[in-house]
Amino acid sequence: MRARIAGFSAAALLLAACTEGGVAPKVSDWTDAPSREVPPVSPTDVLGEEDVAARPPAAEVPVVGEPMPAPLTGHAEVVETGSRGLSDVSQVDVDLTLTGVRGKGTVEVEFVSPAGHPYERRTTVVVAKPEVTRTLRFSLPVAGTTVATSAMSGTWQVRFLFDGAPLTTAAFTLEP
Repeated sequence: MRARIAGFSAAALLLAACTEGGVAPKVSDWTDAPSREVPPVSPTDVLGEEDVAARPPAAEVPVVGEPMPAPLTGHAEVVETGSRGLSDVSQVDVDLTLTGVRGKGTVEVEFVSPAGHPYERRTTVVVAKPEVTRTLRFSLPVAGTTVATSAMSGTWQVRFLFDGAPLTTAAFTLEP
C-alpha cells in the first residue's frame, strides 16, 4: 500500500513540475478573457482553405413551381365474399392500395386474433414510382387451419406497416 502511495505522490510531483515553453501552465478561471484573438472561420471554409474543391456541396433547393411528390398513403379493404361463418369461409382476403411509393419499400401485414395476439405476419417488397398506385392482396387461410379448428371467431385486426412504420389497419369478423 505504501508503494502505491509513494508512486501516486511521485506522479503528482512530476505533474506539478510540468512546464510549457519554460513557463508553468496557468490555471485560469472561466471568466478570464482569452489571451489572443482567434478570427472566426467562414461557414463555407470549414477546412481553413480557400479552395473551392474543399467546400461541401451546396444543398439541393427545390425548383419553384415543381410539384412536391405525393406522400405515401395506404388504404386497406376486406374483400367481401358473403358468408363470414368459420365453417363457410375458406380464406379472408384483404386488399392494400398504396400511392406515393418512392422506389422500393417493405410492406408488412399482421393478422391479429380476436384475443389480441398476433396470429400471422408476412412481408413483401414493393417497387413503384410515386405517381403509380399499387394494390396488393393478402389472404388469411381459415378452412383447415387453427382458425377454424380452435373456433377463433370474433373481430380480427389487420395491421399494415411500410418500412417498419404504421400505415393503416382493417378489421373483419368471423362468426361462430
